[in-house]
Amino acid sequence: MEEIYIEINGCEYYVQDSRNGHNCVILLHGWPDDSSLWRFQIPALVESGYRVICLDWLGHGQSEKTEELNKYTLASLSADVIGLMDALNVEKAHCIAHDYGAIVGWELATRYPDRLVSYVTLSAGHPLALIKNLSFESMIKSWYLVFNPLPVAIPIYRAKNGFFLRWVLRGHPDKESIVEKFLHEKNSFYIQVWEKANPVFPFIMSSLRSNKSQLNLIKVPTLGIWSSGDNFMAEKQMSKSGVLVQAEWQYIRINKCNHWLQLEKPQEINKHLLEWLSKHPK
Repeated sequence: MEEIYIEINGCEYYVQDSRNGHNCVILLHGWPDDSSLWRFQIPALVESGYRVICLDWLGHGQSEKTEELNKYTLASLSADVIGLMDALNVEKAHCIAHDYGAIVGWELATRYPDRLVSYVTLSAGHPLALIKNLSFESMIKSWYLVFNPLPVAIPIYRAKNGFFLRWVLRGHPDKESIVEKFLHEKNSFYIQVWEKANPVFPFIMSSLRSNKSQLNLIKVPTLGIWSSGDNFMAEKQMSKSGVLVQAEWQYIRINKCNHWLQLEKPQEINKHLLEWLSKHPK
């Protein structure tokens, strides 16, 4: 993987690009990760002949740490992915995304369906499916949507040597390194930037007012993968996302696995990814 920095929309992104391949796959990480999240998927994809492009989101990893909230909206981040594709002369690509990266992926598939061959979302279903299938379980699991934007969030995450953050990340194989990095960051705003830039309550109110005829259905073949041990997202927000996909929809449930399924069960996830990609050539 070649490591490069690319300026998009006035900000510098850290990008890895394998350069060669018969089709292109773009990988989008989520909270609170960086592109190292895909370390088991990148070799499998490259060895199977795909060109792989992987970024660190703004504020994360080695990308620019801008604090301008408008740079972190779903509209802005999805436009940045298109900007990245344009900069690297990629006309169309598959997109595989996880967690908040997957929320950007849904936005990408909605706004720019002509630029995607297919979309694979890990853990996070369509945002509207979360709202339309609210339950006690889903509200308990998605507590962070309300907590993370609060002024007390970062101090609480930092307290007692990151005790609470370690509990939140209890299923993450990289828990210790992520917590240590967070504690040593001079400005760790990235830990709450997703929710601050995309507040949940206005989205909920807008969603409840919308009727089905006003929805922009996904016109890209989409695969959703959810794991039974996910502590952050309930199953229905993924399994019910198919009603919002006008193109092909497939749902896969991974048993006995946590939220970071690509790290805990890489071989199984890679198998599903490669099978899906092979069925959707450019």
